[in-house]
Amino acid sequence: MNRFRHAALVALASFLALHGTAQAACAPTDARIELSAHHIAAGVGYIWGRGTLYDGTHAYPFTIRGGGMLSVGGMALSGQGCVRNLGRLSDFNGTYWSVGGTATIHHGTAGLVMENGRGVDINLAAHTRGAFLSGQIARLSFRLKGGL
Repeated sequence: MNRFRHAALVALASFLALHGTAQAACAPTDARIELSAHHIAAGVGYIWGRGTLYDGTHAYPFTIRGGGMLSVGGMALSGQGCVRNLGRLSDFNGTYWSVGGTATIHHGTAGLVMENGRGVDINLAAHTRGAFLSGQIARLSFRLKGGL
């Protein structure tokens, strides 16, 4: 029975690592983000970090806070992504719902696809460090610094 559990866990981790990674091929009209964050979890997790939104030649710093369910462990992540449907800069602020998977033992990858209530989409691909396993649904708050 223990072999079965171990095999199932390895299969789940492999599936999440291979299929949970978002593609970050941006169109010329997309804004871009770079971010770094930390995530700790024991069933329910907490995420915090910071990043930069690049829209044309302008760079805007932002913060990330939030949490997710169905994950365990701790990791640091850094990544890049595309921001689509950003009509106004203020539309970036808000609560994003995310679905993604991560399997990290020492080094790994993570993919997140997020959308807020204003229709802004973020597709993020990240590198991870730590010991972490998730197939999670998360709620993340993105806020531009400086009152934008």
